[in-house]
Amino acid sequence: MKFFHFTLLAFFFLSLTVSAQVNKPLFTLKDEPGLSHNAHITSDGKFFYTCNGGTDKEGNSHGKINKYSLTGEFIKSYPFKKFDMRSIMYNKKDKHLYIATFDMKIYRIIDLESGTTELHLEKIYKNGQCSVALDPDGKTFYIMDGGSLNLCKFKDGTVIKSISGLSFGADDKDNPGSGRYGSTAVTVDKDYIYTWDAHSYSRKIFVYDKKGSFVKSFPISNGNWGYTLSCANGFVFVAMDGKNQIGLWYGYHLLEK
Repeated sequence: MKFFHFTLLAFFFLSLTVSAQVNKPLFTLKDEPGLSHNAHITSDGKFFYTCNGGTDKEGNSHGKINKYSLTGEFIKSYPFKKFDMRSIMYNKKDKHLYIATFDMKIYRIIDLESGTTELHLEKIYKNGQCSVALDPDGKTFYIMDGGSLNLCKFKDGTVIKSISGLSFGADDKDNPGSGRYGSTAVTVDKDYIYTWDAHSYSRKIFVYDKKGSFVKSFPISNGNWGYTLSCANGFVFVAMDGKNQIGLWYGYHLLEK
């Protein structure tokens, strides 16, 4: 009996220790409900911008971009109904927002109010579920698919370098390449590359240096939508799916800068 009690106590304290090691979000943003899934978040240093993706049963897109203050207050929604978006990116070099879409195209947003866009690149990757990530330098973008990462010139899509063996959340066996748990998601900041596993039982973010060398993994408490991994305004973000409901974005600080 004493051994049994000791075992229970040991398990209890071990559970507390593991729980204490799980990283919790320091910032939460409530995305406005939409008819499609929340997909990505970016910032120009003054505001947050989110985009969504997916189609209805008839194949129609209900894309939109939402704008928020840096404290998370909703400002305005902009309809982008013809776009099934996977990423939204702010380019500091030309001060424009860009979106990447399921049909493997990247558009520059000329005017957010009118919804005017200009095709920038197309057919530069094979999986439409990929969430393209733009480096803060504005010169390089990243495409991840099943642990294989391509670094490309943002100017023309030329592959600069390929890295393999990155960790990610594996797809269901009957739906390979779907990206539901993070197999097609990557994000970057000035110093690091991030991938993640969105499975609820192993939810964590993996950090690599810009050469692709593993740095550390961070268990996280919130987030389940594998496409949403993003860097914005100093946070690493993931989200809960927001189709037909409020989508919650969770911002983490993982490494001291």
